[in-house]
Amino acid sequence: MTKYLRKGKASLKIGIFFISLLALVTMIISSPSVSAKIISYPSIITIDIDDASLEALNTPINIESALLVKIKIGYSVGVPEKLLDEDAGLLARIWVFGSMVVFPQIIHLTIEGSPEWANIYLSTPDIFILNFSTTTQYAYADLIISPYYDAPAVPKSVTIKAEAAAIGRIQPITFSKTLNFEPDFIPLISVEVDSPVRQVGPREALNFQMTIRNMGNKEAIVRGTITDVPSEWAPLLSPTEVPVGPGQTATVTFSVTTPYNFGWHNEVRTFTISFVPEKSPPSTPPITGAPHLVQVRVNSVGFSAPGFEPILLFAAIALIIVIVKKRQKK
Repeated sequence: MTKYLRKGKASLKIGIFFISLLALVTMIISSPSVSAKIISYPSIITIDIDDASLEALNTPINIESALLVKIKIGYSVGVPEKLLDEDAGLLARIWVFGSMVVFPQIIHLTIEGSPEWANIYLSTPDIFILNFSTTTQYAYADLIISPYYDAPAVPKSVTIKAEAAAIGRIQPITFSKTLNFEPDFIPLISVEVDSPVRQVGPREALNFQMTIRNMGNKEAIVRGTITDVPSEWAPLLSPTEVPVGPGQTATVTFSVTTPYNFGWHNEVRTFTISFVPEKSPPSTPPITGAPHLVQVRVNSVGFSAPGFEPILLFAAIALIIVIVKKRQKK
């Protein structure tokens, strides 16, 4: 009896030992926090941009439009292939992933450096990698860039940040990629003329001050030309081109001197000046806006005798009659 009792106690001790050992091993295997510091596996994230999207990013984006940028996210792990094999078994899954159930890897995407003058967002901020492999697995997302009306036509960069958390012994990873884009140029100006209509006489010099305001989103070079110039006139525009920053103004002067024969009778001369805004610095081919036309007018009422025109007319007729009669007598 005593013999069997001793054997039972020994068996019980051995059983308790193996159970404790199995529990300890299971705890170590299923608790990455305990052993992952000793044995862990790296992970890799890649971010690629679709070729067509890259080409679109290299072209200025139209104001208040939406550019769709297609993004390909790659994910791979540095776990030995035999531990990722479907036939590796339960212990392999517990060892690598810390669980009997393998959940997908969630990659969280964020945008950094987004300006206030554009709406930039991701259609899918969280993407899922379903399979863990040493071969890169891919998931896809869309980035939308939409510049507002007040967006400056200058290069801007934003950063796509991809983050994957640790799963079991697979290490966490963060990867970033920078994208460059530029809103399109808005060639918009206004021109105000100080006293655009003047009354003048012969050989009188006139100066018309013209204020150009850049209402666009980038510095512009505004070029001015005078159209349809009469041959006897010699108008001058100074300067013929001027740089104007966004929201700023510049002044040019239109000068003209009336010819000798102008002002003796009722006459009107109209001059048209064309101003064309061009993106600065100039490019090839140049990026310009539509011509902005302004007109100035000079006129003369000639010489007259108000109220005496009929009398002068009859006097002239009488004088002609007298001259004709005298000639007939001769």
